[in-house]
Amino acid sequence: MKKRRQRENILDSTPTAVAVAALAAAAAIQAGEIIYDNMRSSGAPYSHDIPLWRAHMGSACAGSVSFVVTLFLLENLGKKSKLAAWRAIFPWLPLVALTGLATAIHIPIYLVILAAAVYSPWAYSRTHAAR
Repeated sequence: MKKRRQRENILDSTPTAVAVAALAAAAAIQAGEIIYDNMRSSGAPYSHDIPLWRAHMGSACAGSVSFVVTLFLLENLGKKSKLAAWRAIFPWLPLVALTGLATAIHIPIYLVILAAAVYSPWAYSRTHAAR
């Protein structure tokens, strides 16, 4: 009975972890864009050979990777279980693969955004259920 009461009082930190991971992803995307703009303006060799779509999707891929890594670290810290942290990030891995694939081959960004918008609620529900 005592153990059951302790379990009911535990606060679910998953929404907070997802929000912080989303902020880390936004920061990584912004950093990637700033780095690319600085490379082009400084006249770095071969920087003009990189197509804009590849630079933007590379930033999106860096953002999705930072989201997953940050979420893993926060879930591991909060739940003190690497297995639970892996279960929390597993639904998000297809989005990382999609942005990586869109960086390698030209998939229009509006399709990537649409796929992410359709897929993310399901991934969040699976992340939240992985307690």
